[in-house]
Amino acid sequence: MQTMHKRAVSGIMGRQEILALLEGDLKSVETSIHLNYQSDVAMIPLVSDYLTNGGGKRLRPMLVLLSSRLCGYEGGDRAIVHSTVVEYIHAATLLHDDVVDDSDQRRGFASANVKFGNSMAVLVGDYLFAKSFSLMAAASSPEIIHSVSEATRYLAEGEVLQLVHNGDLEITEQKYLDVIFRKTAALITACCQIGGYLGKATPERRRALESFGKNIGIAFQIVDDLLDFVADEKTLGKPVGQDIAEGHITLPVIHAYQMASPEDKEFLRKTVKDETLTRQRMGDVIALVTRYDGLGYSSRMAEKYAKDAIHELEAFAPGLYVDALSGLAEYIIHRKY
Repeated sequence: MQTMHKRAVSGIMGRQEILALLEGDLKSVETSIHLNYQSDVAMIPLVSDYLTNGGGKRLRPMLVLLSSRLCGYEGGDRAIVHSTVVEYIHAATLLHDDVVDDSDQRRGFASANVKFGNSMAVLVGDYLFAKSFSLMAAASSPEIIHSVSEATRYLAEGEVLQLVHNGDLEITEQKYLDVIFRKTAALITACCQIGGYLGKATPERRRALESFGKNIGIAFQIVDDLLDFVADEKTLGKPVGQDIAEGHITLPVIHAYQMASPEDKEFLRKTVKDETLTRQRMGDVIALVTRYDGLGYSSRMAEKYAKDAIHELEAFAPGLYVDALSGLAEYIIHRKY
């Protein structure tokens, strides 16, 4: 049950205020996450527990909870169930991504595929996908099932597209935005759509929430890609420059490559093909991307998408949950990890 949060409506909330507002529900979500991946196959809860206890932000459950409250959903457990659903889908993609990318770190710890093996990571990811749809079968409406199913399809397409364009410095900004919508923003959009359906919002307000989710989802991934260049490695929980080392061509590099001299373009082409990037060479890449304003441009793009997201909330009367969702959009573009 959501606890009362005594606060005068005074504008955008900070993250700690948002966490305090959702404290009761987030505790229920954590309980649900841990209860629902229990299985008599012992490796499933072992791997799931290792991943879900790894310091995730719970952004997606927060969006389900806030958007459903914004639309007037009160007093039921369906928001908790659907928060669990979206977190399971997200966790499954992390397990699969780390195998595809051959990653060895996640949030500062050994990734699940390193600790338990690639096969186990893939199979437990499959279990979490299956469990998420099992939970929806018992608690969802057809509209929510359709929304989450479409988001899951987009996730798979986004990962395939990213693989197709691995190492492709000629990828356009528009194609990059398409990839990150599918692999990240689609599920974040679905979280907001779930809230609209649970609260029985009008079609106009559901469209506003959908657009809000799409915009903050894109902003989130742009910031993620930006942090790969500028974050402190300990705070980030993985090596800085890992994206370029894995051949993922993200917005900072796309912009820098478009603006670069022929000599610097050639340097980037050789670097992307180098399977054993040294720290010095990675530093040279970061310096080049900075020189051509790849970092500044990406930051401005993230801010634009966040601003567009907040604008969509004008479809709702000012209040506590508008403040909280606006605050979440601000947190996304100013976060350090």
